[in-house]
Amino acid sequence: MKTVEFKTTDGRTRYYLAGEDGLPVEPVMKFLKFRDAAGYARNTLKGECIQLMHYFEFLEERGTRYEEVTIDDLARFVGWLKNPDIEKKIVAFREKAAHVAETINKHVDTVIAFYDYLMRHDGLENRLSEKLVVFIKNPSPAYRSFLYGIADSRQSKSHMLKMPVSKRVVKTVKKEEAVVLLEACHNLRDYFLLSLLFETGMRIGEALALWLEDFDISGKKIHICDRGELENLAEIKTVESPRILDCTNELMDLFAEYVSTYHDADVETNHVLLKIRGDHKGMAMEYEDVDNLFRALRKRTGVYVTPHMFRHTSLSLLHAAGWNPELLKERAGHRNIYTTLNTYVHPTEEEVTEAFRKVSDSLRMPGIGKEADQ
Repeated sequence: MKTVEFKTTDGRTRYYLAGEDGLPVEPVMKFLKFRDAAGYARNTLKGECIQLMHYFEFLEERGTRYEEVTIDDLARFVGWLKNPDIEKKIVAFREKAAHVAETINKHVDTVIAFYDYLMRHDGLENRLSEKLVVFIKNPSPAYRSFLYGIADSRQSKSHMLKMPVSKRVVKTVKKEEAVVLLEACHNLRDYFLLSLLFETGMRIGEALALWLEDFDISGKKIHICDRGELENLAEIKTVESPRILDCTNELMDLFAEYVSTYHDADVETNHVLLKIRGDHKGMAMEYEDVDNLFRALRKRTGVYVTPHMFRHTSLSLLHAAGWNPELLKERAGHRNIYTTLNTYVHPTEEEVTEAFRKVSDSLRMPGIGKEADQ
């Protein structure tokens, strides 16, 4: 089986799962069409197609039809994701699982959504989605908004096979490292892009989706707009992503200088970020161009960095400066505040160390550190 990329009649890039005969796997095709019509982003659809490819490969190995699957089969699928050789007579030793817990949870989420669609659309009788889904009460957050007790008391939807996920450490870039990366830029476009990501904390897809009219120089604002899938495949991630970001005079001056340098009469696209050399000079910058840039920056500086680390850095700095979670949520374009709370609202290692230093005297036991005379 394989994931196949294709163009729709209106020019959008989409994906389907092909079987060994090269034909689309019909139930997966129907499910992905439904998710597409419901407004899910292209990258989400691609990920779900890959996850269902793994699921159908598992079923094929076991000789099980998707309509006959039980909750025990899904539990075995979780084990298969950890070690794809688990169903074989000779199982290879693995020091690490083939997939981490977060990836496994995403696979199971997609499979449950797939069966929920089949149950509601086709009347599939195994009702797996209903059997596995559980509702859990959201934990009481340290930060309580004015809606606490109303919106914050809602239960979250989960499933019985959900694996515990280790606390994720948000990777950021130190300010001095950001300066090194900026100095390593060989042209104004790259310098502007890094400055844009660092100051605004926007996602790289949002940066690639920016049009010239999204910049309000006099008002010092950038408008993140949802225009669907664009020519460079950039798109807005969620319905909460469209927003207005306040910016500094320095960033707006840099934008004006960048536009006057690269947006000449030969440029036909309205995209802000452009390819600046080669046969496609003047066309919209793409994800691959960004990957190549950051790969080059890592090689030049020795600093490990990704575009998303600039987002984490920007929002973490705002939290450290005293922004409350509701403001951070709006700045980040998160769908719900729990994403903001779980990602950014926690003390840094330095803050914990400093807090301990202030109270260390009160924790010191008498006699410790002194030589005993008796």
